[in-house]
Amino acid sequence: MQINKLNFFTLSALLLSVTFAKKSHAATMRPPILFQVEQVSQWFTGLFDNTKQVADHPMIPPITMSNCPVKLIGSDLMENTETIYLEQTTGGFPFRVRLYYFFSNNDSQVTISINRFLNETSLFGLCDRPESKQFINATNLDNFNCEVNLSFVSNTYVGTNEPGGCSTTFPGGKVISDIVINPNSIDSLDRIFDSNGNLLFGTPITFNRIETVPEPSILFGLFVLSGLGLTKSEVRSL
Repeated sequence: MQINKLNFFTLSALLLSVTFAKKSHAATMRPPILFQVEQVSQWFTGLFDNTKQVADHPMIPPITMSNCPVKLIGSDLMENTETIYLEQTTGGFPFRVRLYYFFSNNDSQVTISINRFLNETSLFGLCDRPESKQFINATNLDNFNCEVNLSFVSNTYVGTNEPGGCSTTFPGGKVISDIVINPNSIDSLDRIFDSNGNLLFGTPITFNRIETVPEPSILFGLFVLSGLGLTKSEVRSL
């Protein structure tokens, strides 16, 4: 896939601006970490595509992304872990299938663990199945996993695993992942490098939600009210 330099620099600038915003908003009230885990996993859930991006940049392939919560059978997960199945298709054919864990080991960041499968074909179309059929057996998980840490910045979750990245299927290579998650859009960039550190490809993809969810100001407002003691019920993202 040819690298789209314009989009690459656009996403890089966005990540840089969010990093600076993080430093300048250090005093801003941040939601509790368990709230963040649940909220970002829900923002990540749903049906997305990059139709708007393709209209502006026809060289980028059209991609549909379907993400849904699933039950993992046969594995002891950390408490308050959210498990999301991801399936990306182009031209109606799945080309990327993963299991995403959302969890936190501390009070400042959410971690995404990205996992591959041994048998992907048995899972195709999982998000279209009845909820009772939306489960994955842990024995179908590959040993590979890649982690990205997310930080909450101004009602946005931004993350990267630069500079270390994660290993790839070819010896010595690595992939560096950057992601920005908003309520109704996901900006994703995976840069693939060979064993000599040469960039092979890395086209930023902007996914837009096909059906919208409540704006972050509403959810964060509920959290603030709860913190002020104005609500009695536990604050949960919608």
